[in-house]
Amino acid sequence: MNLDLYYRIVAGEAHTRVLSPRAIWRLTGPDAQRYLNGQVTNDVAILADGQVCYAAVCTAKGRMEGDLFITFHGTQYFLDADIALRENLDARLQKYLIADDAVFENIDDSWSLSHVFGAASPPVPETSFVIPHQRFGLPGHDVWIPSPGTVIVGETVPDDVIETLRLEYGFPRWGAELTANTLPPEAGPRLIDSISYTKGCYVGQETIARLKSVGHVNRTLVFLQSDSASFPAAGTKLMQADHEIGMVTSAGYSPRSEKGIALGYVQRQAAVNGTTLSANDLTLTVSTPLPNGTKP
Repeated sequence: MNLDLYYRIVAGEAHTRVLSPRAIWRLTGPDAQRYLNGQVTNDVAILADGQVCYAAVCTAKGRMEGDLFITFHGTQYFLDADIALRENLDARLQKYLIADDAVFENIDDSWSLSHVFGAASPPVPETSFVIPHQRFGLPGHDVWIPSPGTVIVGETVPDDVIETLRLEYGFPRWGAELTANTLPPEAGPRLIDSISYTKGCYVGQETIARLKSVGHVNRTLVFLQSDSASFPAAGTKLMQADHEIGMVTSAGYSPRSEKGIALGYVQRQAAVNGTTLSANDLTLTVSTPLPNGTKP
């Protein structure tokens, strides 16, 4: 990993992560807000112009079909998700659009999306728009451009720097921590914060509300810190004494803590800060990830 670039990013320098190719949709029309609120876990009705929220899309049984960001700009909603979710989420979100006065269209062939780190809004073409968003845990801006091209500010940020930041902030990723078997309330703070329990009905709401009334899920995604710079491989079993209580889903090295870190699912009784677990010959402690916006 380019440690010099990593430290310059967390110090606040402007550098660009090109997000495209990414699944991107635009939702417009008089019924857009009402329709979207019935499809995702978060409450899009509270978004002001220029704001972003994170949300899950679920089956009727509350299992995840995908996760996405929802940006409200002007009178339009822009949705973006991992490119691997393009076909499934497109079909899922089109499925319930029947009698609504709204237009839902895939635009990832005609628009591009990038993220520029740093507190200052980056310069962009007049036809583009910029939205403040701590997408990767640090201050930054999403840059939406109505063309396949991108605007690069500073250096281009590579995958390994993004993955390190993701782990340091404890953000789950589709295909690693998030799958079609995941219930949003078990997938850690970012997913829990993406659930509205007050907005009313949406697909999967009954199951998710029932889990809240019961008071717990059977497993929980946790942030783990190693007692050394070493870290376990994804798929490593997590043990408490002689009992298997979970599994590592992602892991890496944190330059800021100078420790190995990981994300993993554990049984709920082990999901308490300070709990010590083992992963092969490594000792891991259930901890708290960096809060959004943290710098060195």
